[in-house]
Amino acid sequence: MAIRNMLDRLQGPRAMPITLEGGADLPMDTGHPMRVGLWVLGLGFGGFLLWAALAPLDQGVPTSGQVVVTGNRKTVQNLAPGMVDAILIKDGDEVKEGDVLLRLDPTQARSQYEVARAQWLVAKAIEARLLADVQGRSEIAFPEDLLKDKDDPRAASAMAIQTQLLRSRRAALQAELGAMENMLAGLQSSATGLEATRRAKEQQSKLLLEELKGLREMAAEGYLPRNRLSEQERLLAQLGGAISEDLGNLGRTQRSIGEIRMRMLARQQDYHKEVENGLAEVQKEVSALDSRLKGLAFELANTEVRAPKEGVIVGLKVHTIGGVLASGTPLMEVVPKNEPLRIDVMIPTTLIDKVKPGLPVDIIFPAFNQKVTPNIPGELGQVAADATNDPQGRMPPYYLGQVVVTPDGMKKLTTHEIKPGMPAEVIIKTGERTLLNYIVKPLLDRAKPALTEE
Repeated sequence: MAIRNMLDRLQGPRAMPITLEGGADLPMDTGHPMRVGLWVLGLGFGGFLLWAALAPLDQGVPTSGQVVVTGNRKTVQNLAPGMVDAILIKDGDEVKEGDVLLRLDPTQARSQYEVARAQWLVAKAIEARLLADVQGRSEIAFPEDLLKDKDDPRAASAMAIQTQLLRSRRAALQAELGAMENMLAGLQSSATGLEATRRAKEQQSKLLLEELKGLREMAAEGYLPRNRLSEQERLLAQLGGAISEDLGNLGRTQRSIGEIRMRMLARQQDYHKEVENGLAEVQKEVSALDSRLKGLAFELANTEVRAPKEGVIVGLKVHTIGGVLASGTPLMEVVPKNEPLRIDVMIPTTLIDKVKPGLPVDIIFPAFNQKVTPNIPGELGQVAADATNDPQGRMPPYYLGQVVVTPDGMKKLTTHEIKPGMPAEVIIKTGERTLLNYIVKPLLDRAKPALTEE
């Protein structure tokens, strides 16, 4: 009876039958449309539950990011110090790789280079002359890197001076050695004369000694006066003294000859030592000048600051002609063009376990009209190994991820201009699940602790 009453209430008030002509009643069932409606509603709800339980929906991690170019901004720096001579660009200018952006005044660099170059030419000429001197050559073999500049008056002058200097130094040495050789020849002649005189006197002494033997026998027998014998003995003694004096003179002459020979040898050794020491010093100087010339040539070659990549100038920091720049000063930045797009996204630390490199993503650019701009497909690339903290503490820690737009996504963006710095909303697809799972899982997660017995 209760069920009957419930059905009656659902069906609503019963309609009274309509009386036709002739007294016949036409029955009328007003509950039928309501039953049909209930069936339709029930089928719709059941279909919705079936769809919610079976139809897969994308599961993902939402995050936000910013567009950057793969190559990042290129900072332009001057490699050499100098004074600004010309600024050829301004912020927003498009440049090609190798375009001159800024010129430094080359006057000081060129002046220093020319001074060092002149010193180098002289040092190389001196080095060639000393090498010829060490090797005993009468002519200088100048190096090729000096001969190729023979039309340079400085190089020609340096080579001529060193050629003349080699000859004059050689002539001075030969003159000095020649004078010593003349002295040596005179002493050798004196020594020869003294030796001949000594030998003659020794021969004379021998003859006189033989003669004295006979005279002594005659004096002993009384046939010769004693004064005659004494005179001959005195003569023999004088002759012996003369021989001793000649021996002394000969010894002194021989010592003088040895001293002169030692002086000649020492002079030659001093000369060669002086040349060798000079060669070592000038080679050090040449090496130092080589390094200095390379540095100055580098500075001179880099008085023009060129664009490292094709792109757009931003952040120009130099505006004063005549301003002095130290080497390595950041002058401006170039945002590369035609580089693959990359989006740096901030992944919440609470969701990092759900993402990994290689996952597909959907990218939305809020700057574009969403009615005509579809979601852009991309792929998650590198994910930072550690969380990044905001130094100002205005946002929670996050993991930095890099999202790249796929080739298909680039095709969809052909009618849009993507610029570095644009914001982007990114959904990192981590899998699929049903709508029913979305709805029921939070309830089950909350109910599980409540149903756990202690």
